[in-house]
Amino acid sequence: MKRFGYILMMLLCTLLFSSCGEKNSNGQNRYLIYYVDSDGAGLVSEEYQAATPPEDTVNLIRELFTQLKTGGTEGIYKTPVAPEVEVNNFQIKETQLSVYFSAGYNAKTGIDEILSRAAIVKTLCQVEGIEHVEFYIEDQPLMIAGNDVGLMDADSFSSGLSESQEKQSKKAALYFADDSGKKLVAVFAAVTYDAAKPFAQLLVEKLIEGPENLDINSSAVYPSVPPNTVINSITIRDNICYVDFSREFNERLEAVSSDVTIYSIVNTLCELSNVNRVQFTIAGEFQEQYGETKDFHAAYERNLNLIKGGN
Repeated sequence: MKRFGYILMMLLCTLLFSSCGEKNSNGQNRYLIYYVDSDGAGLVSEEYQAATPPEDTVNLIRELFTQLKTGGTEGIYKTPVAPEVEVNNFQIKETQLSVYFSAGYNAKTGIDEILSRAAIVKTLCQVEGIEHVEFYIEDQPLMIAGNDVGLMDADSFSSGLSESQEKQSKKAALYFADDSGKKLVAVFAAVTYDAAKPFAQLLVEKLIEGPENLDINSSAVYPSVPPNTVINSITIRDNICYVDFSREFNERLEAVSSDVTIYSIVNTLCELSNVNRVQFTIAGEFQEQYGETKDFHAAYERNLNLIKGGN
């Protein structure tokens, strides 16, 4: 069990996500099929009685995709999977579902794409055993604003999403340096987000900005990541978060050990439910050493020993 699990703050109870979409909780093989509302401003859902038994996961997913291509029972909603978009294939690996769409998916952009993606993911994550979904267009990962979207789950999308992409807040654990620069301090802060940017990227951005920009009570925490660092990309696959930084990441903070810098990022990202390890590259290349820390090319697990007052 994660030591410092982040918790969801109160979300807006709007028409957009009028139901939480639990996994077949009524035992009657019923699911919520999510659609984009007729105004294109949010999501609506309809309860659906599946004909395929829940243990037949492959055919159940096919059946749900068939429903996603409709406009609901009355055909009045916008379909998240447009008629011209084909689901070429999908693969299940443990709790992850990889969906391969045809190139027609790229016709959706902006809020329409975000809402359609949210509808698909929230529908499919109700299938027993499916916790995360990732999208491919033909054989390439879905890219948004130059970043690989990676794994998504039902909580990846703001419940207050609207045409203005109203922002929400989520409580998260962030790890910064202590006054010695040799230990980590965990602080809990509300991170404002929307569905357009991966939450993992927002967390690392907060680390780069430093604790002085957070609304926290403690003043005994200090920056842990070089402030000029640029995040080139962040991708989550198979529970590993791949982070590529600009070369400015090597402009280390003088008073902070390299281990503290590394594990401030690793421990923060490993608070996410779909991240167990973090692997770094610099400008797209592996680097053998970071400061005094060797084997920087390896995938890092969380380190509780560096936490001040910890084990």
